[in-house]
Amino acid sequence: MLHDLCHCTSSHNQSPGTSSTREDDIMSSLPGDLTQSQQDALNNLRDVLTEQGLLRKRDDDHSLLRFLRARGFDVAKAKAMFEAMLEWRKEIGADNIKETFDFPEQKATKDLYPHFHHKTDKMGRPVYIERLGQLQVEELLKITTMDRMLMYHVKEWEFLIDWKFPACSKKYGTYISQSMTILDLKGVTMKHMSKQVRHFIQKITKVDQDYYPEYLGRMFIVNAPTAFKAFWAAIKPWLDKRTHKKIEVHGSNFSSKLLELVDSENLPQFLGGSCCCLGGCENSDAGPWNELTYQPHQLHDEHLKVPA
Repeated sequence: MLHDLCHCTSSHNQSPGTSSTREDDIMSSLPGDLTQSQQDALNNLRDVLTEQGLLRKRDDDHSLLRFLRARGFDVAKAKAMFEAMLEWRKEIGADNIKETFDFPEQKATKDLYPHFHHKTDKMGRPVYIERLGQLQVEELLKITTMDRMLMYHVKEWEFLIDWKFPACSKKYGTYISQSMTILDLKGVTMKHMSKQVRHFIQKITKVDQDYYPEYLGRMFIVNAPTAFKAFWAAIKPWLDKRTHKKIEVHGSNFSSKLLELVDSENLPQFLGGSCCCLGGCENSDAGPWNELTYQPHQLHDEHLKVPA
């Protein structure tokens, strides 16, 4: 969603120091691949959360490592971040939001603001795409509000975590909990970067970084216009350094780079691939999560393996 504009760099070429290896993409510091100090931090965090009755059924070592990575493996800071996340979830009802929050304007919203998951990259991660040049902010606000968009955003997070990641994990036989994001800025002008949009992005950024940390695997911003540099200057202070290393920004010559990471048949034609889903890739929601074999109720932990 709009929040993904927050994850960007300042030029049309990849910034120095932002290259990412396959090992980085797989996600460093997975269980079984930790230093002794990292393992000790994980054990300590798990123990203290368990002792205080804060550890939920869904909070496995993978989940705890996201908070530890976000706080440089400082146990006290990771614990504080985890506790704040629990409080926030309670306040907005995130645990039940899939069932309790109705968003009937979803189809109209997507027409005015194309954003969608579409298949997977070569590592099995869901590919998330936004066509921000087609965003019609004024029309969008006639059918919904920014507050409702924020709740919709949280609901989509919960579906991604509970449904799409597990389906991808089962299909590829490995633990997958990160996405690859592609932001297409073709057609973006300064009207897409209004004060209202910036304010919304700031709110979304806080949700993503504070309550859903370390879910971004890679991001490609493509067709970046010259005006994008000014927008970056406005949002850069909101971002953490770990995010910067996961981003590449490109102008119009990006297809070959994307095809290194996404098979042509999984990449829509407008991004240089060969996929042309019936009814449009933006409407198909194609991916393992919609294949009967990988439906969540059929998922079992024994089918998954953690990369060493």
